[in-house]
Amino acid sequence: MAKMIDSVLETYLRAYQGLIAVEPIDDSSVTISFPFHLAANHRIEITVTDLGSEKCIVSDGARTLGEIQDAGYSLTSQTKRRLEWIASLSDLRIVNDHLVLETAYADLGTSIQKFLEVSKTIGDVYLVHKQRADAGDELITQVRTVLDSKNILYRQREKIWGRLESHPFDLVAPPNGHPGLAVGVLGGQNTHALAQIWYYKCDDIRNREQNNNIKLALVYDVRFEPWSDTSKAILESRADVVLPGDSLKELPRQLESQGVLNQKPIRSKRRGS
Repeated sequence: MAKMIDSVLETYLRAYQGLIAVEPIDDSSVTISFPFHLAANHRIEITVTDLGSEKCIVSDGARTLGEIQDAGYSLTSQTKRRLEWIASLSDLRIVNDHLVLETAYADLGTSIQKFLEVSKTIGDVYLVHKQRADAGDELITQVRTVLDSKNILYRQREKIWGRLESHPFDLVAPPNGHPGLAVGVLGGQNTHALAQIWYYKCDDIRNREQNNNIKLALVYDVRFEPWSDTSKAILESRADVVLPGDSLKELPRQLESQGVLNQKPIRSKRRGS
């Protein structure tokens, strides 16, 4: 068994070494590109610079914070303080938007690994959240395209009052001679807790008589986490339409089954007609 472990580890390290790219910058600095990616799908690159006296400094060349800015975040003083706190937990500093770590050559291997972990943590905290928010917006746009194709008039980011409180929906089409429609697009994080929250929201809306002619539709994102059968059952027990985001072609048929598409709007008669 020990021989097998050594063989597997040796094979992995050999493959890993082949995935690392090293390029000299000048006589005292090199750039190392690692097979780890930030959420923007860019490889993590660091620069190691000799300081003399058996010391060197590791830097990211402002790449990490640069990607955060490229993702649309403003590096305010508050944001920088938060980033500095995260970096300081591993003895890194932020200098002129550069992540830096001074280390002895004897500790360089451990320091590089520490640097990689901090760089990826900072990048993922901001960039993964940003990507998922963008993905949610993309899913809302896809739902809007379906509603537009069926000439359903709706308003964005409206609230529906329940018996106890109001609940925001992404798209709301008021009743107009046919049942109204409220669409909520559910993200793909903490899915079971999210299902329980929407169970309450739908139930509260159901308990208000004025909402009897409003159909509730929930579209859940499946790109980041799988939804368990239990979580889906929770949604289906209270909403009229429940669909995964990759099955929006089914939405018109589901809306038709709920009467949302069956009837033409009632137009008010002109006086004298």
